[in-house]
Amino acid sequence: MPHMMLANHHPLLPRILTACCLLTLSACAHQGLNNQLGASQEAVEQAKTAGAPQTAAAQFDAARDKLDRAKAAQSQNDEAIAMRLAQEAQADANLAIAMTGSTHASTAAIEMLKSNQALQHEISRAQTTQQR
Repeated sequence: MPHMMLANHHPLLPRILTACCLLTLSACAHQGLNNQLGASQEAVEQAKTAGAPQTAAAQFDAARDKLDRAKAAQSQNDEAIAMRLAQEAQADANLAIAMTGSTHASTAAIEMLKSNQALQHEISRAQTTQQR
């Protein structure tokens, strides 16, 4: 009953409280978008450092493009699109990082195989020389 009395004495109070709640929710959503944009930017930078522009160019370029589009959407106050693009940018950057790591691992495995083959050839040649 006291709540009803307060509303009766201040007819704008429910509207003011609603506006305050909406502003609070909007600020939280905006902060979430800023956090996502920061995480996406960091992922793109990590992909660049890992060598993704050379080894996973399509994924890296997609991440960078989506991040740029997310920033543009944010500046136009289209937070839903900005959030979606920022999340996609982070996913593309992480994929580029994984593909770069896989490429580096494959290259190392091929080099190891070549090294082992050369060593086996040398061992075989040495055994042939000793038998003569």
